[in-house]
Amino acid sequence: VMTHVLLPDDADNKRRLLLAMMGLLAPELWPAAARASFEGIGAIGGAGNFDEAAALLAPAAARKPRAREALAAARALRERAREQIANRQFPEAMDQARAARQQLTEAWCLAQSPVAGEFRAFWCHSAFGVEGLSWEEAVNRLADHGFNAVLPNMLWGGAAFYPSKLLPVSPEVARRGDQIALCLAAARKRGLQVHVWKVNWNLGGAAPREFVEQMRRAGRLQASSGGREEPWLCPSHPENQKLEIESMLEVARNYAVDGLHFDYIRYPDSDHCFCAGCKERFQQAAKVTLTNWPHQVMAQSPLRQQWLDWRRGHITTVVQAVSERGHALRRNLKISAAVFQNWNTERDSIGQDWKLWCDRRWLDFVCPMDYTSSPRQFENLITRQVKWAGRVPCYPGIGESA
Repeated sequence: VMTHVLLPDDADNKRRLLLAMMGLLAPELWPAAARASFEGIGAIGGAGNFDEAAALLAPAAARKPRAREALAAARALRERAREQIANRQFPEAMDQARAARQQLTEAWCLAQSPVAGEFRAFWCHSAFGVEGLSWEEAVNRLADHGFNAVLPNMLWGGAAFYPSKLLPVSPEVARRGDQIALCLAAARKRGLQVHVWKVNWNLGGAAPREFVEQMRRAGRLQASSGGREEPWLCPSHPENQKLEIESMLEVARNYAVDGLHFDYIRYPDSDHCFCAGCKERFQQAAKVTLTNWPHQVMAQSPLRQQWLDWRRGHITTVVQAVSERGHALRRNLKISAAVFQNWNTERDSIGQDWKLWCDRRWLDFVCPMDYTSSPRQFENLITRQVKWAGRVPCYPGIGESA
């Protein structure tokens, strides 16, 4: 009896749970499941079975001891699974088959060689690097494992982790130092690129309470259609646009970074922003009087398309200004953005018109956040995204989760 809705997390173990429950009632399911697990061991990298996978790996395994060891371990585990199936030890055989597949996957990864010119970057959400490591230690580990770039999150809409003259500086900087300078120094020793990542608009938990209150009093925060305030800066407010642009350019002026990286360069969702300032500014731009705000700009309204164009234009204004002015400051500076997967719908829902940014060459590369554990979905996403990116390199972001 299932006593709760079966949620999608921990899928492997939940499949085993369901199999155990069904196998109790229908024992003939166990041998079929064990054989399916055994036959699926080698389905990797285009191979249809284990022998094909082993043959594909053989040349690299001959040159790379760790790949050879992992392949041998996979082979031994597979043989153990075969014996257990013969002995009708079906659950145990499935465990061995899973372990064999893990070892084969390890062998496959160890067998790969880097592609010339490949961009292998690591998003680091903490301005202080990896917890428990200095920037030098973290960068050394990245370099040792083949990464050639790091994108550290050094500023938000309401916080900076370096001595900024424009954004509130985190108190941790006084104690732990200028994090951009420390990251750059470590990266230069190992030849890694540094593309400083900003979380745009979102004030984040690091923003001082007094700064958030200052923005609230000045009418610079976003609001939902129902009037609920959001701790994000409103993109239509001219001072907010100026702060976003100038804070990113401040980094380019003061540090020899390789690039500037946009994130959250969008609205929170389709229900933002409907603050009083947006109403006034849209009325002026559209030359209309809104007597039933915000319903006059929502679905089925004659003003809907004009509203959507105006709304996303504020996001694009920031991207264009940072790109043009950043490239004027330093010709080799790379401007990039982490973006949502589906440009064709999200240009309206969250105002993120990243295909346009690529078409106009305001981005030097784009990173769709393709967080999925499904290889087929990943491939389908990239196929469309590469077309949307056009001549701009498309570096899909991979979401790693334990």
